[in-house]
Amino acid sequence: MLAGLWGFSLWAMGRLPSRVPMHWNFVGNVDGWGTPLMASLLLPAIATGAYLLILAYDWGGLDFKAARAMSHSTTRQIRILVLLLLAGMHGYILWTSMHSGVASSSRMTLILSLFFVFLGNLMPRLEPNAWAGIRIPPTLENREVWKRTHRMCGKWLVVAGLVGIPTSFLPERIANGLLLLLVGIPLLVAVVYAYWIRHRMDHSSTPHSEIP
Repeated sequence: MLAGLWGFSLWAMGRLPSRVPMHWNFVGNVDGWGTPLMASLLLPAIATGAYLLILAYDWGGLDFKAARAMSHSTTRQIRILVLLLLAGMHGYILWTSMHSGVASSSRMTLILSLFFVFLGNLMPRLEPNAWAGIRIPPTLENREVWKRTHRMCGKWLVVAGLVGIPTSFLPERIANGLLLLLVGIPLLVAVVYAYWIRHRMDHSSTPHSEIP
């Protein structure tokens, strides 16, 4: 996949216009442009660096013991999912630019929505690790809190992604705002839920003092 990403980028470099959109504001307007060289090679370089860093975590090269808690199958699926997200967005931007168009940010929300559907399905299978998931004190300190939080958040991310797919065809301002709410709210609820679970567990495990 990485080889294909680099190959497509090098092939597209000579076919791109002098200015390629690189960044969009919240309402979907392009507010950052780049040269064909930057637009072609920046994201493949980021994808390669991110992939190697994830491999270093998973193989224990950085000595994070928690990184080896998940099964190899799960970590491999997450690595592939991250690459698919980056490759999908990159390919869409370059292909649109080569055909004298400007990539729509609302279409990129479609790619993100699909990403959240698959990520939500994977979240219940995550174990405490060094780089993926909701890594906050309650989830990292207690495996039961981790599992319950990720099961709940995974369901909501799937719902958010499914709702985000049709909304991506709305005007960019609306599509971007809805996706931000659809994903941001479940993540915020998951954080509050994790602290609430830990509070309940701590309260239930605290022995009641005897009344004299």
